[in-house]
Amino acid sequence: MPISNRISARIITSCIAASAAVVTLSPSAASANNPCTSEWVKFKSFFDQNGAKIARGICLLSNKDDAVAAKKCADDFDRVKAQIDQKLAEYNAKADDSQWKIGPRGLGEGQWATGTLLAQRTFAGAPILSDTYRLDLQRTGGKATNQLKVTVCFLDSDGKMALPAVNFSVDKKNANYANTFNGVAGLTPVVLLEKPAGVNGHQYQIRGARGAEPEVVREARVIASGSADAKAAKMRNGQ
Repeated sequence: MPISNRISARIITSCIAASAAVVTLSPSAASANNPCTSEWVKFKSFFDQNGAKIARGICLLSNKDDAVAAKKCADDFDRVKAQIDQKLAEYNAKADDSQWKIGPRGLGEGQWATGTLLAQRTFAGAPILSDTYRLDLQRTGGKATNQLKVTVCFLDSDGKMALPAVNFSVDKKNANYANTFNGVAGLTPVVLLEKPAGVNGHQYQIRGARGAEPEVVREARVIASGSADAKAAKMRNGQ
């Protein structure tokens, strides 16, 4: 199967059907081994309102000769992107992370959110309208001497793990983490921060950023544009 079809199939299952995970992991295995799933259930209303269920209608471009389907693909993507960009703007406007806030924080787009971790914190981004996603986390200070442990998950719209969780930690000696994740189109990033509860905390900043729009959408724009150009040429030639 061409790569564009695999990507579009991923987007369709994540954003529309919300069905099987891309990686072969059963829901029971995901629940047993991944704390992100329990966070999804615990704060389900947050994810329903702000999460992957707003990302519906992304295209499945299977026929590269179908200019009508290609145009619909691009139009649907632009419509969903406008919704998600609005949500990310709301996240960015609330980038402070007071310890008194309850529930998940919205992880914005290309903007640092700052805070002090005394026990646990959950960040969740909007669905990723890109094949890639970059996450940066930096420990910027604080009196805590134990490690700040981090779990990164990518969930489908049912809150099921679509990729294996990534675990890492930061401390005074290793204060910075940066990674670009691939194959994440249509998924919701969830980041769990935790340390043993105590009055001494880790000061930190965290930032997420998507990459370019998915390859399948870029291909659709080319097909739709080529068809429009061909029609215009025929009209100029009186055909």
